Amino acid sequence: MNFDLSSSFIVATASGKGGVGKTMATVNLAESLTKQGYDVAIIDADLGLSNCAALLNEQVPASALDVLQERSYVSDLFRNTSSGITMVTGADEPDPHIEDWALLYPVLDEIIRKLRINHDFILIDTPAGASDLSLWALDRSDLCTLILADEPTVISDVYRFCKFVMEIDPAYPFATIVNFAEDEADARNTATRFNSVLEHFMGRDLPFLGYIPTGDTIRDSISQQTPAVRLYPDSQVSQEFAYIAQTLSGIAQSGSTNFEQQNPSMKLTK
Repeated sequence: MNFDLSSSFIVATASGKGGVGKTMATVNLAESLTKQGYDVAIIDADLGLSNCAALLNEQVPASALDVLQERSYVSDLFRNTSSGITMVTGADEPDPHIEDWALLYPVLDEIIRKLRINHDFILIDTPAGASDLSLWALDRSDLCTLILADEPTVISDVYRFCKFVMEIDPAYPFATIVNFAEDEADARNTATRFNSVLEHFMGRDLPFLGYIPTGDTIRDSISQQTPAVRLYPDSQVSQEFAYIAQTLSGIAQSGSTNFEQQNPSMKLTK
């Protein structure tokens, strides 16, 4: 199923801190989009702390770091998972000898160029916080989904991340997904409280894409290294991810994020 667009729709998944379900959301969203008939790729850009392969129970054939260090070629990086997702890993383990991760940008950009040829969606799992790699991912993406949770420190950290980005590009296209929610009303309440802070200080109100229900479904899927939407296809979790995937496909097919017009001259990375 193709959008008839000039290129793939790229979505970064970000958070202000670790442990809020960023990678879990990326993997399950990729599975949901694949189930809906789209060609999907994941780039795990959380260098040294990459977990997409673990949650998919897949081996990493090679990483972008291997290409940088001339141990592999870009063509070696693409792993086709059992569900049809193309997975690429930035770095499988930390490298203390690399001080400037920007050296990896040309390799990652080449990966994106190759993935654009035959993928409808490219999902980028970013490192937590406003790291250089997070900003690289946001620069390359059409939309960034922020993972929220009903916890003061999570909301505070995501706000600081947004503030940092919006001071560079005030109209950057963000949207929110709420994790660990009891139900939709609980999730919308969390998103509304976050928006009230963001609107007060930054004059922005971010669209709410959906939520991930709390419970044993996600915990079981993580322990079994199988995405919840594949392990429990009839669960509430699967229904909510399907809804988020449909919303994203609608945004992609419209050819616009439907947010404020982004200034293309503004770049988050040098």
